[in-house]
Amino acid sequence: MNQDKAGFFDAQVEADWAASEYGQAERPKLARLLSSGELAPGQHVLEPGCGTGRLSSELAAAVGPGGRLVALDISRAMVEACRRRVAGMSWVRVEQAALEEFPAPPDSFHRIICHQVFPHFDDQPAALERLAGLLVPGGVLLVVHFMPSAVINDTHRKAGTVVEKDLLPPPGEMRAMMAAAGLLVETLVDDQLGYLLKARLPAPAAG
Repeated sequence: MNQDKAGFFDAQVEADWAASEYGQAERPKLARLLSSGELAPGQHVLEPGCGTGRLSSELAAAVGPGGRLVALDISRAMVEACRRRVAGMSWVRVEQAALEEFPAPPDSFHRIICHQVFPHFDDQPAALERLAGLLVPGGVLLVVHFMPSAVINDTHRKAGTVVEKDLLPPPGEMRAMMAAAGLLVETLVDDQLGYLLKARLPAPAAG
C-alpha cells in the first residue's frame, strides 16, 4: 500500500469533490455510468478506490440485497466515511486495502467500477491484469471520471503532491493495456460528461 497516497487522501476526506452528495449536474454522468455498466440486481460488484462512498451507495442500490458490493480504499478516513454512508446495507463490504493486496479468488465479480481511481494505480498494467483476473467471463470493467481526461490530468499535474504524476493514459495506450490484460474495449468516450471506458472480459467460445 502506498502510504504517502493514503495520507494524501486521508486529508481530502472532507473536500467538496470527495464528500458532497451528487448534484443535478452530476446526475446525467451517473446515469451514463450505471447504464454503461449494465448493473442489475443480484450482481457481485467491486469498487476499488471507493472514497467516501458517494458512488458506493448508488452501486449498492443497483445490485440490491440479493447482490454484493465490495468497496476498497487505501485511505482509512475514506473507508470510515464510506462505511457510514452505506450503514444498513448488509450486502456491502468496505475494506481498507490496495487492489493489489486484496485477497479474492478469480472470477469473483460480474462488474468492476473504477471511478476516479485509475490514474492513482502505481502500476497500471499490473492493476489491469489483476482486475481482469477478478472478472467472471463476460464481465464488465468501467474506468470512469466525471471530468474529461484533459482536466483530470491537468489537475493532477498542477497538484504538486504525490498525485502529480497520476495520469490517465492517451486512448491508444489505454487500449493496448486493456488488450494486454485480455480485455476488449467496447466504448471509450471523453466528452462533456467526462471520461468513460467500458471493457469486457470475453467469454470462452462455445466448443
